[in-house]
Amino acid sequence: MKERDIEQALKARIVALGGVCWKLVCPGTTGVPDRVCLMGGRIVFVEVKAPGQTPRPIQSRRIKQLRGLGFSVMVIDSLDGVEEVADALRTA
Repeated sequence: MKERDIEQALKARIVALGGVCWKLVCPGTTGVPDRVCLMGGRIVFVEVKAPGQTPRPIQSRRIKQLRGLGFSVMVIDSLDGVEEVADALRTA
């Protein structure tokens, strides 16, 4: 399974739940997570990786930065990860 496939599954799953899953593009800022998922007043930033892959150093710094600001950030590399994001958005 490729990263693209996991990202497409994530978007489809969140939309099916009634949320939005936007591609996050920040010109001039590298390492931001791939997706921002929103539902029910909750926000989860998601870095999507190919199975077995880990974030690059700049991505890890951005994840730490966002978490330091109080945001939820998840790194997923499988369809199980997609469900973990869905669960995080449904949890109050």
